[in-house]
Amino acid sequence: MKSKLEIRSAWLTELQSTSAADRARAEAAIARLYAAAKFPAPRHVVWFDSPFEASWAVAVLVAPYHQIWRDKLSSSSLSTADRGKIDGAKATLSRHLGASDWNETLRRAGAPRGAHLAWPPNPSRMFHSAFLEARFGLVSDVSELFVVYGEDDDLTRAEAHYAGPHRGVLRSALCCPTTDLLIGESFFEEYSFSKMADDELRTIGRDPPALLSAAWDVARSSGLWWPFENLAIASDRPSEVHLNEKFVPHREDGPAIVFRNADRAFAWNGKAVPERWILDPTSVPTRDYKGFDPTFAKFVQAKTGGTKKAPRKTKPGAILQSVLPSDPAVRLEQLRAAAGGPLPFFERYRAGEHVAVWKELVALGPGVRGDAHAADALAVAYATMERVAANVDTLIDRLTKLGYQFKHASRPSAGGLLQMGGMAFDISQLLARAAGGAKRQAATPSPHQRPADGLQKTLIDFERQTAVMPLSIRAFFEVVGEVNLVGTHPSIAPRNGETAPDPLVVDAFDEGMVEYDEEEETPLSLMIAPDDLHKADTSGGDPYEIAIPDPRADGIVLNERHELLFVDYLRLCFRFGGFPGYEGRVVVPPEIETLSRGLREF
Repeated sequence: MKSKLEIRSAWLTELQSTSAADRARAEAAIARLYAAAKFPAPRHVVWFDSPFEASWAVAVLVAPYHQIWRDKLSSSSLSTADRGKIDGAKATLSRHLGASDWNETLRRAGAPRGAHLAWPPNPSRMFHSAFLEARFGLVSDVSELFVVYGEDDDLTRAEAHYAGPHRGVLRSALCCPTTDLLIGESFFEEYSFSKMADDELRTIGRDPPALLSAAWDVARSSGLWWPFENLAIASDRPSEVHLNEKFVPHREDGPAIVFRNADRAFAWNGKAVPERWILDPTSVPTRDYKGFDPTFAKFVQAKTGGTKKAPRKTKPGAILQSVLPSDPAVRLEQLRAAAGGPLPFFERYRAGEHVAVWKELVALGPGVRGDAHAADALAVAYATMERVAANVDTLIDRLTKLGYQFKHASRPSAGGLLQMGGMAFDISQLLARAAGGAKRQAATPSPHQRPADGLQKTLIDFERQTAVMPLSIRAFFEVVGEVNLVGTHPSIAPRNGETAPDPLVVDAFDEGMVEYDEEEETPLSLMIAPDDLHKADTSGGDPYEIAIPDPRADGIVLNERHELLFVDYLRLCFRFGGFPGYEGRVVVPPEIETLSRGLREF
């Protein structure tokens, strides 16, 4: 006879299984479960490769039955990516259910059968009562059903940190923004693996109730799933699960959980963390993980050689402290002379290896600033930004011909935001402009402003005295200057439109754009642009930033939804004609193709 420990260990293995879902077995078990609860079997089971994908289908299906989700999915503050996922989920469900429109899809799916998926709940439609009745029949004292296990129980702890509604890694907004709560409200929130293990122990030597047996079979053959009257939404299991010694998700060199569609979750000792914390820990400001698990701080210190400030001490090549000519041809010759020979990265870049060269430069880490590579890397950075500047001018010309009305967007900054009448005003920027900072903008309202005279010397002094910045953003400041494509257009950027088009904005370098750690008085980041919602005159989130100090060739654009390296972010912008907010959207204005056609690759 199996012991309690053996049964709970077996269910722990099922919880963290990386075997692909046995879809036929799961669908048959779901049908038996419905029948045992005296419900008609669902006509459809729609599968998704990950619970992140599935959660969007659940969201659009529960919205008519739950005020919170109805409001959430109709909010004007939804991001472009979120709206794209909503459209995609609706299209997928309508196709699988053979419905001609969304109302017909909702009718065919029916109401939720999960206790947490509708408010107010309708007990007659839900599984809750049937499970209580089946479980009550297993014990003589119903209090036995409400035993609460602590953190010392492996299965309970693992379940809570996997997809539990409070601490689950998969349920975190870091992994699945907007619909994260629904991942924690799958069927297993009602009938957990821990409860299944207890019930299996109680039924040793006798046949379990058909309802419970069917539920166990679903759990042993599927990932997370959500029941509706005529439909079940089911997700596959992950292909990889990495754990620490306490059986909770954890990995130091990559995602802790990976699904077959490449969706993934990063975790540290059972807690979800941003991707960048694991893949690029040295770029994470100390303030971001202050108060977090102390072992993470030690991990970062080990990566930086014992101190988070180590990158600032990287000795730069002499060329990085030299004021170079502004003429591209003369500047290139000076870089060749500084290299004392050929510029292999630059020659490969010029031959068309744009992406590969930038990847290799980033892989050099701080070494890219040494004498062996600095001149070559600068040549690549300058050539890249010359192409960027040409693309910006092309876009402005095309937008002007399309009747686009340019205007300036105010950016949040280290000075903080003052909320007045629903509008956000940057206090420090207002003060700076009162002292003359606004004169340049007012006098030259062009969406593309070239670098100010003497800027290169300013940047050299800033890197020497304050913090080094990635070569990419430094070259942008020197070559491109400032870009601000914020504006209005009936199709591309309509007033009060459903999509935040996120027009390309990169502010000109100014020491006022530096954010500092208030306690340590050390630089943390350069705030280069407002977020997509602020650009659309809507109260939004944190500005787009580049972490400093960062001595690499390129740095990540923080707070932007893709978290791409700056050069990759610019590529995305031009791929959508300067409006990357349309990436992932089902409906894209036809002008976007016109704007993006024939732009220079970099």
